[in-house]
Amino acid sequence: MRVGDDHDRGTTLDTAPGQAVAQTLMDLSDLLIADYDVMDFLHLLTQRCVELLPGVRAAGITVTDQRGGLRVMAASSEPAHLLELFETETEEGPCIACYVRGTPVTDPDLDERDPRWPRFAARARRDGFRAAHALPVRLRDEVIGVLHLLSARPGPLDDATARTARALANTATLGLLQHRAVEYRQILAEQLQHAVTSRVLIERAKGVIAEHLDLGMAAAFDELRRFARQAGHRLVDVAEAVDAGDFDGPQGTDRRRLRVLIVQRFSFDTLGLLRDGISAAVQRRGLRAEQVYEFVLAVHEAATNAVVHGGGDGRLLLWLAGKDLYAEISDHGTGFDEDHGGVPARPSPEARGGRGLWLIRQVCAGLHIHTGATGTRLLLRYPLDSPLATGRQ
Repeated sequence: MRVGDDHDRGTTLDTAPGQAVAQTLMDLSDLLIADYDVMDFLHLLTQRCVELLPGVRAAGITVTDQRGGLRVMAASSEPAHLLELFETETEEGPCIACYVRGTPVTDPDLDERDPRWPRFAARARRDGFRAAHALPVRLRDEVIGVLHLLSARPGPLDDATARTARALANTATLGLLQHRAVEYRQILAEQLQHAVTSRVLIERAKGVIAEHLDLGMAAAFDELRRFARQAGHRLVDVAEAVDAGDFDGPQGTDRRRLRVLIVQRFSFDTLGLLRDGISAAVQRRGLRAEQVYEFVLAVHEAATNAVVHGGGDGRLLLWLAGKDLYAEISDHGTGFDEDHGGVPARPSPEARGGRGLWLIRQVCAGLHIHTGATGTRLLLRYPLDSPLATGRQ
């Protein structure tokens, strides 16, 4: 394939690109047959557009709502997401024209003055994009959305790239129709409305995480997706839990529901406040005073290690899932080389350190550690009905 100075691969995919396309279709189909999450599916699809299509720097997907308007559902990057929002709000750009006409629309050189969308072109150039291509996402004769591709260099898509993009747009249609069970128009409207609602929840959750963890919006979305996979829940369910802000609510009766209790960044100066916040949060979950003390102590040990060895600050995610409390403490230090596969021996009274991991393993029913050059994450699991550590030694 050729875009700009990319090497010519003719009209067929060679082995490596062919394998990449096959892997993408397999990954997307895996999502279709698993516990389906339309937002995760669409986000993965936009990411793979960037990886598979030469010259494409960013991608986005918009779909129609029940009123016939276009809503941004997924984007491969925050600049692409904001550009898509700008386009739908101003109703100007290749994406809008593609939806209205029902045919592909391209602007191969945004530097050239085009009277069709001067505001869109100016905004796209400001974000570093020099070409835009829009492909309809179709269901028979009905356009239900648009796949938008943005390039950093001017030039049209070559034939092979355009065919791959068309296949990805068709795959987006399959994803949007995954749960059809009755007459397709009714189900399509319901699914698209659910997707729009999910997008709103995710945007609000991104804002909460960005504020509480001092992250940019793109990093907050990455953290939200990582947290969803860590917790084993759908992205939209985790977004709803974060958006609900169950940070100080009463003990719930539905223990199957995911409840996010704390999302917080901390430093040495705020460790005391962190302890108080954890104590208040877990007391509302029915733990006895002795259990509250030992769980807070375990999390505090992990947080202190993050501050001392992880660069001066850290982040805490505390949530309740089923009958277990989970606390994830992360930092961005240099990691450590300690072999943490087994239970460490109890440190001697004369030892100056080394008690943290030992104490955490005594208190918690589960401890998972991931460490490396970019930092360390500790995941603690504590059952609500956990016996006291003193009874387990």
